[in-house]
Formats: sequence, structure tokens, C-alpha cells
Amino acid sequence: MVGDNGHDSLTARIASLEAEIVGLRKAVQTRTVIGQATGLISAVQGCTPQEGFQLLVRMSQHHNVKLHTIALKLLDLSTELGPRQAVRAVNTSPEPDGGPPPVVEWPGIEVVNAARRLVAAYEAAQHSGEDRPEVRRQLADQVESAGRLLAEKLSEAGWLTPDPGV
Repeated sequence: MVGDNGHDSLTARIASLEAEIVGLRKAVQTRTVIGQATGLISAVQGCTPQEGFQLLVRMSQHHNVKLHTIALKLLDLSTELGPRQAVRAVNTSPEPDGGPPPVVEWPGIEVVNAARRLVAAYEAAQHSGEDRPEVRRQLADQVESAGRLLAEKLSEAGWLTPDPGV
């Protein structure tokens, strides 16, 4: 039979092992996301995985964001903007030349938020089930307004050039 000291020791050991398992699971998830982002950068930039990882590290340092967080942002953006635009949005840091990189505001989050607003407005209009013309018009206006906002944010970020014919 195990005494109280043995039971406490066993409980502490189990708690330690459970904490280690949680940490290992998080590490696996983090590495997977970083690996996916590295692969995305490598494919878009036409570079080796090692060069892609180094670019991801520079992006992380430039934006002063954890590597895992910048990798997640890059992957999220790639689903919304496409891989090339996502890498362009996050990669605002120049090649290292000895000097500090210029401080550049990352425009990607505003573009993503505007895109999400447009999707939400569109889905609300599609699924409202509303027959009243004034409500349908209001929903259509919200979609149009969200579309204009997205175009504005894309233009501000330099990802959309204004159509001269408009």
C-alpha cells in the first residue's frame, strides 16, 4: 500500500507528465503551422525551405510578432487573398543590409477585416429570407458599402489599382 508521501509524489508526477503532454501537443501544432507558412513562402518566392524559414523569421522580427503568430496570419491571409498577395502583405521587411528595416504598418489586417465585413453582409443578404423591399434594399446597400470599403483598403495597401475608366 502506498503511503501519503507516495501518493503525493505520484500525483505530482502525473501532473508533471500531463503538463509535458500539453506542451508537446502545442509544439507539434506550432511547428506544423510554421512549416506550412515556410512552404507557402518557398513556393511563392521560389526559394528553398531554409530561405523561406529565414524570411518568415525576418517577418516575425520586423513586425515584432511571435513566429507562430505571423505564420498563422500568413496562412489566414492566403485563404482570403491568395498565396502571392498574402506573402506580399506580410513581407514588408527588406533583405538584411545591415541597417534597421523601416517601420511599415502592416495593411493586411485591415484588408482581411474589410473582406470579412463584405462576406458577412453578403451572407446576411442571401440568408435573410426577408421579402420587404426596403429591408432587401438596406441589405444590398450594406453589401455595396462593404465592397467599396474592401476596394478602398485594397487600394490603400497597393494591391488594387483603380480602374481609370470608372
